[in-house]
Amino acid sequence: MKAIIILVVVGVIGFVAYAHFNRFMISEGFNSDIEGIIQMGTPNEEMIKAAILKKANERGIIVNPDEILINIEDTEEKTIAGSIVGMAGMKVETKKLTVRFPYTVRSLGFSKTYNLERFRLFTVSASMPQPDIPQQ
Repeated sequence: MKAIIILVVVGVIGFVAYAHFNRFMISEGFNSDIEGIIQMGTPNEEMIKAAILKKANERGIIVNPDEILINIEDTEEKTIAGSIVGMAGMKVETKKLTVRFPYTVRSLGFSKTYNLERFRLFTVSASMPQPDIPQQ
């Protein structure tokens, strides 16, 4: 009788551990997917939202489209490339893309909600300042 109880307890512990490990792996893979999405080309809010929802659907993750917040704003922060170009005397315009949303991962009857926030700096333009040429 004790052996059966021990086997049941070990089985339950193994099942719960596997479910949590599986949920963790799904979440980490999704985070990696989101990182790839925000690093691609010139940001477009609708394209990013569609890509997030597609990846969530592929992994079986629950994301409410209305809770995805995408913000693109001007910033004084510089990318490494922007800093180097700025040292050469060029005026660099940088923007910051921020993506924020909650998502829920379900695995074998267990679910957990995570809050994801990622950002990316990108250079929009770099231009030389106009030289002052005296009029004659």
